[in-house]
Amino acid sequence: MKIGFFTDTYYPQVNGVTFTVESWAKELAKKHEVKVFYPESSHTPKPNEYPIKSVDFRFYRGYRSALPFVDPKKTDDLDVVHVHGLFGMALSALNTSRRNHCPAYLTYHTPFEDYMGYITKKRIIQKPLISLYNLWEKHLMRRFNLITVPSKVMKKHLIEKGDPTPKVLSNGIDTELFSWRDPEEFLYKHQIPPKLNIGFCGRFGYEKHLEELIYLSAELDANILLAGSGPAEKYYMDLARGRGNVKFLGFIKREELAEFYSALDVFVFPSTAETQGLVALEAMACGTPVVGAKKLALEETILDGKTGFHYRLGDRKQLMEKIRQCLKREDFPENCRNEARKHSIENTVKKLLEIYDGKR
Repeated sequence: MKIGFFTDTYYPQVNGVTFTVESWAKELAKKHEVKVFYPESSHTPKPNEYPIKSVDFRFYRGYRSALPFVDPKKTDDLDVVHVHGLFGMALSALNTSRRNHCPAYLTYHTPFEDYMGYITKKRIIQKPLISLYNLWEKHLMRRFNLITVPSKVMKKHLIEKGDPTPKVLSNGIDTELFSWRDPEEFLYKHQIPPKLNIGFCGRFGYEKHLEELIYLSAELDANILLAGSGPAEKYYMDLARGRGNVKFLGFIKREELAEFYSALDVFVFPSTAETQGLVALEAMACGTPVVGAKKLALEETILDGKTGFHYRLGDRKQLMEKIRQCLKREDFPENCRNEARKHSIENTVKKLLEIYDGKR
């Protein structure tokens, strides 16, 4: 089978969509041919990766928007097209589907309205923009053979909006890459003193609410380790100024992330915009419990009292208490590993192929 992934988000952007596309393509390529089409950027394409002419998206640093045209010579052999995003690459994929008379699938990763604040802070402008986008979304989504979402929460979200009913399919994680590693070398490399380690890894966006962790540093005798980068990085660094136990680790190579997760005693995830929360599953795969905001998909990704706890966003007293409860639970590491295995990339791709074959 020849499969084309059309994604609005890819390297050098580091986020859940990028990792999902890469992981699915790598696993599928064991038995099938996979091509990845993505907005042209500074990323040097690997074999079967095709950059498409794009322009800067001025409202969101690092994001590029592809022009809706892909050379038909690169796509005329595709048996399946699969879209990750609803902008320029979606149009290219649907045109390819029509031209090749092949099915088109969509994985819905991100509710656009959650990121409207990056375009404008004015509510009076946000409302009509969201309405226009929702009309666009409905028009496009009706043209796909099937839509997948990574969680039940997102399925409910689309149904409530009146969009086509999707199937739930976990984005999956690489459980070989993400498993417990001895963190001693990592801790030495980053000069992290011997204390409790509480941390976060991911894109630094305002919706991640890392201020919850930064403010916690005054009340907790622990290293607060923040790994990643993103549009709100300067904002968070300014908040942390003068707080000696808050350490920004910058971008960590993917192959070193397991050591980072293994170094943590608790992973804290205050985000309010997760459609699944892959970094939570990656941390769990390394045996690290997660305390997260009781918002969107984190309500189901974190199993309360089994792999971690939920807390009310903004309630730092409750956050502190949930962290302490995690530290007391000796069964959490094994619970976390067992739950993460259910989301292995192998399981996800097996179900994906059943969808392509019309068996799901």
